[in-house]
Amino acid sequence: MGALFIVGTVTAVVGGSMVLAIEDPGALSAVAGDQGRVATGVLLELVLALSVLGIGALLFPVLRRRDEGLALAYAGVRTLEAVFLMAASVAALVFLASGPGAPAAGGAGRAPALVLALREWTYLIGSMVLLGAGGLILYSLLFRAALVPTWLSLWGLVAAVLILLRGVLEVYGLDLSVVWQAALAAPIAVNEMVLAVWLIVRGFDAAGARASRVLRR
Repeated sequence: MGALFIVGTVTAVVGGSMVLAIEDPGALSAVAGDQGRVATGVLLELVLALSVLGIGALLFPVLRRRDEGLALAYAGVRTLEAVFLMAASVAALVFLASGPGAPAAGGAGRAPALVLALREWTYLIGSMVLLGAGGLILYSLLFRAALVPTWLSLWGLVAAVLILLRGVLEVYGLDLSVVWQAALAAPIAVNEMVLAVWLIVRGFDAAGARASRVLRR
């Protein structure tokens, strides 16, 4: 399970950076000479979506023993996140298929722009809004059940709020600087890597619960 968190974080960062070129002005002509890199990024994003589905499925049996309702909610949010990420990846592939010679006028000329808008919105909602919502559910359950140390759960809650905040701000059209984008996204990325290592080394074991109880005293 911890390995899936690592896969998800790495593919999100690497895949997202490789596909970023299609968001630039004049993207069709800019991407024309580098379609292989963008296509590789899209494939990595598809791996990201599959890892998100896997995390939701594997965590459900663990979380349902603590709160079945919230466990179902978490699995549902992660499934939606995966669907949005897959839609964003498919939109990127469709955009690439438009080619640099796409018509510049009429309904056909507007098609690449519409596909790009679909890509931007689905990726924004999937990779930020739904990621943050899922994180809030997950870390609240981990905190209540003391399945991992308290500091890790609280870190996760704060990080989930930050990425959710970034997603909401961007949904409402606020143009954040690169510094603010990184500041709001980095905590959840690092937290998931730390959680992954914890799960690989310790898992959801009694030692984690004991550590949480000690920190609460």
